[in-house]
Amino acid sequence: IAPAFAQEPPYKGKTIRFLVNFTAGGPTDVFGRLIARYFPKHVPGSPTVIVQNMGGAGGIIGANYVYEVAKPDGLTVGVFSGMYLPQILGGSTVRYDLNSMPIIAGAAETSVVYVRADSGVKAPEDLLKPAKPIVAGGFTRENNKDVSLRLALDLLGVRYRYVTGYAAVPELRLAIQRGEINYTTESLTGYNTGGVLMVREGVVVPLYQEGLLGPEGDTVRDPRSDLPSFKEVFRKIKGSDPSGPLAEAFKITGGSRSMLRFITVPPKTPTELVQILRRAFRDTFEDPEFKADSDRVMGFQLMTYVGEEAEKVNAAVFRAATISAREALKKMVQE
Repeated sequence: IAPAFAQEPPYKGKTIRFLVNFTAGGPTDVFGRLIARYFPKHVPGSPTVIVQNMGGAGGIIGANYVYEVAKPDGLTVGVFSGMYLPQILGGSTVRYDLNSMPIIAGAAETSVVYVRADSGVKAPEDLLKPAKPIVAGGFTRENNKDVSLRLALDLLGVRYRYVTGYAAVPELRLAIQRGEINYTTESLTGYNTGGVLMVREGVVVPLYQEGLLGPEGDTVRDPRSDLPSFKEVFRKIKGSDPSGPLAEAFKITGGSRSMLRFITVPPKTPTELVQILRRAFRDTFEDPEFKADSDRVMGFQLMTYVGEEAEKVNAAVFRAATISAREALKKMVQE
């Protein structure tokens, strides 16, 4: 009788591609490359992992590619940021559907809002009387970065000019340093790996963190930043909590930050491969060496969701997108 040979792991001798939907050097890229260093040892068969950047259109080009072009063979893993609002708002270039792509994992991350020091703004309440006009900058009108910035300013009643179309975070930082814009936001990864250098140099002043979507459907502070949340800032300035359609819309942006990093594979990827990848991401996130490197590189520990837990967070984000909130967002995006 011929001996029974164990089936070789499906990833043995293979190469997995992490497709990052923003350019090299930005926070999504930092996140993807950090994971890629530890991921292979947690996948049966120890495959090679490469990182490919496909930036453009505020991340939409890369997301569309994974959704409609990449083969569902478990060898392409999308590492995305900021993809909820373009889909929720029905952006004309959006062809992906986050609800039709198997979710591998996700990571929650607040964003930090900062302003150029020469604006005369030293604290959030100074936004109401800046020495120079506020010029807010971002990626695209439908991007979570842009929308969060504008919603907060609109809720506070701050007058500002809006400039969009920057390709990625490095370009935004350059625009801040040149004085093209004086007000923007960065994810905690971006802020800790680049934005904080501008704080130390006295170029910018951090004002507040935008927060996350809490379990009760409200915006809460990300405990990894000691900055106050926007809700706390609003309460201090206005004496009450934000309310109305714009406040409801801000909760959608909080949901997007609760799943700021969205790790997924093309539709119709076999369930067996999805499960292997989910286990590998979970084991990577729990790897002591990975955790130590995360602290060193990003300055904080990841707040992650894997598999079914990630599916629940994804569902909560879309639940937050009520009709009135969506209408308020669409009106603002068109202005």
